[in-house]
Amino acid sequence: MNNSNKTKVVAVLGATATGKTSVGIQLAQALNGEVINADSRLFYRGMDIATAKPTHDERRDVPHHLLDFLDVDDHFSLAEFLSKARSAVDEVIERGKLPIVVGGSGQYIWALIEGWEVPEIEPDLELRAQLEKQIEESSIESLVSELRQIAPDVIDSTDLNNPRRVIRAVERARAGESDGDIGPRKPEDPPFDSYLLGLSVDREVLHQRVTTRLQSMLVNGWVNEVQTIIDAGHADKGRALSGIGYRQMIGHLAGDYDLDEAVRLTAVATNRLIRQQSNWFKRDDDRINWFDMTHEPDRIEKLIVGEVKSWHD
Repeated sequence: MNNSNKTKVVAVLGATATGKTSVGIQLAQALNGEVINADSRLFYRGMDIATAKPTHDERRDVPHHLLDFLDVDDHFSLAEFLSKARSAVDEVIERGKLPIVVGGSGQYIWALIEGWEVPEIEPDLELRAQLEKQIEESSIESLVSELRQIAPDVIDSTDLNNPRRVIRAVERARAGESDGDIGPRKPEDPPFDSYLLGLSVDREVLHQRVTTRLQSMLVNGWVNEVQTIIDAGHADKGRALSGIGYRQMIGHLAGDYDLDEAVRLTAVATNRLIRQQSNWFKRDDDRINWFDMTHEPDRIEKLIVGEVKSWHD
């Protein structure tokens, strides 16, 4: 039992396809909670199937926040996420409920849980286009090298495998060179009393889950979803469409390769993402209470009504 006077927040974190959505809902039902999404792919309207967004049935009994509030073309920053997420936490608490933060976007999870203060800098679209061209013509490593030189203090808080995040970090670094205040500030004392529940799945099983999920996406209308977005005129300008499952299917619909190749490329990208997520959520991080979803999935309910409920009470 924790007697902290801070706001209590539960976070369900882990790699893609570990079962975070269902566990978050179970927690919310058992602890009188509401779910706050911290997965950046789920912010966008009309992008449901390839993001494995919680279904309407899954959302029926448990309120979900920070879903479906952006259009495909909308810009959205980490600072804006923090503002919305903190407001959502406050609203949930005001209703006498427990905030259940669920997501696999490590930067978003830690920024909220650790209380980062992130300066908001307007995007420089001309510079962004230049940086995107630089990555296309050379590699992301060249931009990472520049970031290390001009803003070494933000390296640890930037997903260096994500081109959009690296570009945004360089944007902010160049804009903030004059005052030297470009990186997130992390307070020594985190703002919440947090219970962090990490879900793990054996790698081979996780890869099979990814394969199964992709086949389910095809059955549920993945191709049609992406075609609808293209028909609405978003294919060339929607930053959200750089996400996994969208850029690969756009390539197929453009005639670059067949459907099987689009599925294969999506599987490769998803497994790469899983490796990146493990860098954000480390098994030796003593703040995270890890639960093995491979061998003991039926025990998650006992954990919820036992350890987590005891912490909450």
